[in-house]
Amino acid sequence: MNNQEKVVLRLKEGRTINYFESLKQALGGEYSDNYYELIQGRTDIRFYNFPIIPGFDILLNSAKHYQAVEMIREADDNPDYFHFYLLKEGQIDQRFENQEQLMEAGTSTGVFINNGLFPMRAQFPANTPLKSLGFKVTKEALSKLIPEACETLETLFDTDAPIAYHTHLPEELRSMIDDIFYYKKSEFGRIPLVMARGLEIFTVLMRSVRKLVDKDELHGLHIDDYQRLLKIKDQLLASFDQRISVEGLADEFGISVSKLKRDFKTLFNTSVYQFYTHARMDEAYRRLKSGNFSVMEVGYDLGYQNLSKFSSMFKKVKGINPKDVMPV
Repeated sequence: MNNQEKVVLRLKEGRTINYFESLKQALGGEYSDNYYELIQGRTDIRFYNFPIIPGFDILLNSAKHYQAVEMIREADDNPDYFHFYLLKEGQIDQRFENQEQLMEAGTSTGVFINNGLFPMRAQFPANTPLKSLGFKVTKEALSKLIPEACETLETLFDTDAPIAYHTHLPEELRSMIDDIFYYKKSEFGRIPLVMARGLEIFTVLMRSVRKLVDKDELHGLHIDDYQRLLKIKDQLLASFDQRISVEGLADEFGISVSKLKRDFKTLFNTSVYQFYTHARMDEAYRRLKSGNFSVMEVGYDLGYQNLSKFSSMFKKVKGINPKDVMPV
């Protein structure tokens, strides 16, 4: 993708108005402190801010643009300002150190929580509907509205270091998020309906997060964790002809096996071995589909000494025999 095929937004993480101003500068449209809209041709972007009290904003975003959009977010300088993003529909390719990590609705990366202290890039595909619900919350505002949630937030962000969390959207929130997007269209009582539902959603989300923390099932990633994991991912994708070892990877990258397994699962929603196996079979599929390689060549090139094992694994992952992929 070259720069002519995408729109680039540059902004500083933090206040919602930063997003609106960046959209206005890049795309035109109309905006105020509490909304941005651009409805024209194949573009329909409606981004609204519902401030509850100073330091607590509810954000509703529905967007579709005929070009891909890249959002470059500069790090915030306020460690007491927290950002919650819940993806209802679509996907976002988030980039850390020029490496991609997919945030996708309906997966374990459907909720993204961070303190805005490290730079990120986000890619939004062209002609792809996106709906998201966000909360921008300061520690002071949280202490006034939901003081019992402060301890959980302090546990998640116990230092001023850049850190982020990925988790799934709790099932009980799905219908509630449907409601809030429905209320957004209401001709009567739109603002109080959205605010009330938004506060309820945030409260339920924080209750769910607290349960995950209590069970030691929510783990944050620092910027060095992202950098390490993305290097490990690249190494796996370049090593299809080799046998991998989680123990060997952990030793090479200077971390424990348990941390590698936990962090990899957090970021990629799969184990190291599952990721490697599926990526390996994806590569096999691409080669076979091209018609330039035989089943034997692909199997041996990808490190299989026993072609029956290769065929068995391919069918297990892809649901089809390798020879049936090849063009007639």
